[in-house]
Order: sequence, then C-alpha cells, then structure tokens
Amino acid sequence: MSDVPMPPDVLAQILSWLPVSSLLRFRSVSKSFRALIDSDYVISHHYNNSVQSNSSVNLIFGGDRSLHYLNLDTSDTYANVVNKIHNPLYFAIFETVILGSCNGVVCLCTTEPDNEIAFWNPVVRKFKKTRLSPAKCLEGVGRGVCVKGFGYDHVRDDFKVVRLVQYVGLFKELVYSKIEVFSLKTEAWKETGDFNYHVCNRRYLNVYVNGCLHWLVSEKAEVKDELMIAAFDLTTEAVRFVPKPEFVNEKAQVNLGILGGCLCMVCNYPKVNVDIWVMKRYGVKDSWSKLISTEDVKIIRELDMLRPIVYSKNGREVLLEKNFERLYWYHIEDKTAKRFKVAGMPRLFVTEMFTGSLVQVKLGNASRNVTNKDKNDDKNRKKKDDFLSKGFRLVL
Repeated sequence: MSDVPMPPDVLAQILSWLPVSSLLRFRSVSKSFRALIDSDYVISHHYNNSVQSNSSVNLIFGGDRSLHYLNLDTSDTYANVVNKIHNPLYFAIFETVILGSCNGVVCLCTTEPDNEIAFWNPVVRKFKKTRLSPAKCLEGVGRGVCVKGFGYDHVRDDFKVVRLVQYVGLFKELVYSKIEVFSLKTEAWKETGDFNYHVCNRRYLNVYVNGCLHWLVSEKAEVKDELMIAAFDLTTEAVRFVPKPEFVNEKAQVNLGILGGCLCMVCNYPKVNVDIWVMKRYGVKDSWSKLISTEDVKIIRELDMLRPIVYSKNGREVLLEKNFERLYWYHIEDKTAKRFKVAGMPRLFVTEMFTGSLVQVKLGNASRNVTNKDKNDDKNRKKKDDFLSKGFRLVL
C-alpha cells in the first residue's frame, strides 16, 4: 500500500541528491516522508553528496550584529542578491563573531566576557543557544589573549568549541597557556593541558580541516622564521604538528586558510606578490602545491589580509576575500582577478562558506536550560507538520 512504487532505500538515495529547499517542502507530504527526510541516512548522504558535487554552496557575511546570506549555486551572477538574515544573537550586548562552520552548521559567539553562543543551521533556520563560562582572568601577569575555534568530533558525533587562553609576561614569555574544550553533548568545559607555543596570527584562527583546528605558532614570540603549524585533534584532544611548505619566508606575512576541504597557506610578500599553497594530501609535506602566485595589482595593492573562500563550480576560479571588504574571483589559468560585487553586500565583512544541509543541532542531556516556551515551540512545530501531512496517503 504505497503511492511511491519504489523501495524506501531507493527513494532515500534520490532524496539525498535534491536541494535542501525542496526537501524542506517535501517534509509536509506525510509523516512517513518527514521521517525519511529527517533520518540520519538521508541527512548524512545529502551532505556528503553536496560536498562532493560542490553544490549548495553558501556564504555568510558577518559584521557587528548584522548577518547577510548569499547562495552561490545560481549560474547567473546578476541574479545573485545578498539578503539580510536573522542573527540568533542579535539582542546580545556584545558584537557577534562567526567562529566557523562544519557539516552545514555555523557557530556564532559574542565576544568576551558575554560568551553567548549559538549553533545554527542558516538554511533550516534552526539554532540552539547556550552560554559559555568566561575565560580565566589573571591580574598583574601581563597581556592576555583568548582564541576560540569551532569543529566537529566525528567519533562522538559532537560539535565542540575550543578555547586557547594565553598570558604573556613583560619579557614575552608564556606565563599561562592552556587549551579548553567545550562539548555540546555534555555542555561542559574540559582542560586538555598546557600549550607551550605562542600563537602568531590571531585575526583568523578557525581553520578546521581533517578533524583538527590549526594555528600558526612559534616557540618564541614574534619569530617568523620558526613558524610551525599546530593541529589540535578534536577527537583525541591532543596537539600534533603538520609540515609546512618550503617557501622563502623572510619578508612573508603568513596566514592559514581552507580551500576545497584542504589546508592552505597564504604567503604575502608586501607590494611584490602573493602565493597560495594547498596541501592536497593532509599531513604529507610533498603534497603542498602552489596553486596561485600573482602580482595582480588589484590583489597586492594595500593588501593586509587575503583569504581563499571557495572554488567556483567549474573549479577554474577561486573566490578571494581581501582586507575583509572586497571579494575577487581569481582565474587560476589566466591569472586574472575580477571583482565580485553583489547587491546588498555589506561594506565591511568576514566571509564564512558553508554547505547547505539538513543537520539538526541538539543540546546535550546535561542541559536543563530548556524553557517551557522552547517545549511549546517544539510541540507547535510538530502539530504544524502533522497538520500539513493530513490528507496525504503516501506510505513507504
């Protein structure tokens, strides 16, 4: 007794290739359809298919409290429009920072000492909020630095926030340096031990690749020729080091990034040229390849910060963010840069790329902060789904 002449596993395979917007509409067809679309099988396969096909690519532009959204799947550039999207932390006292994204989930956080955090799926328009305990404050011991990052523990199926707290003394020695991990499942912090290295670049630090967060570090403060890439594994909660590419770094301004799921390094030689290296096989030194080397004046003029964001659909171009205020499509073969400007784009921004998914974020069992309003919202949402599915006879 079925209106769909195919087995559920075949239907699930078909659904996993459809756009998120279509799947959200199909949830209203029937209870059985909704259960299938909400299943872990469809959600995981849908996300993996989107990543492999470089589809459902979206950009979030952050700045102060406002957030803007752009879908890059549209082939017509002129049809693209940047739309303002609701910020789950809009009413917080402090400004909103995008910590990063993985598995289609974007992590937002307010700055210290507020520390309100939201795990948010912008496509599904659902989020979970909680508040982090403030970072340790030491008085009279020097300058303090707090670095946060966001990633996913695939073994425990757990989203985590990592916080590195460092205090540097008068002679630039490390007085205090510890890594702390917040688990969404347990809603608790855990100290993983001392971290005896100086973090070198603090402007963009959420480089999550291959299950690890990556930082540029050195054993001594401000020693550029001894830079190392530290990788913090979110599963083992241990630090290891990743080999860096061979490059002349005497005058280079270096920062890490992510491109196509690979670790990359941007080397800026001021007023001369910019190189972008990509590690095609994670952890293998010989797999570092120089993807881009440009002297284009549009890129290198007054360059302070350059970040690769995403490949184009055909893989021939890379979207670059310059100085948190401009985007360029850089053609890899032609070595030309073209300004990418869309109506509604904010003047200053930090760009975060995420893949649209159906991933649902749930707070752990340790949470007791669920209000009656939250429970009523869940009940009302379920009633709405049930109401929309009434009258349909589709049974799998």
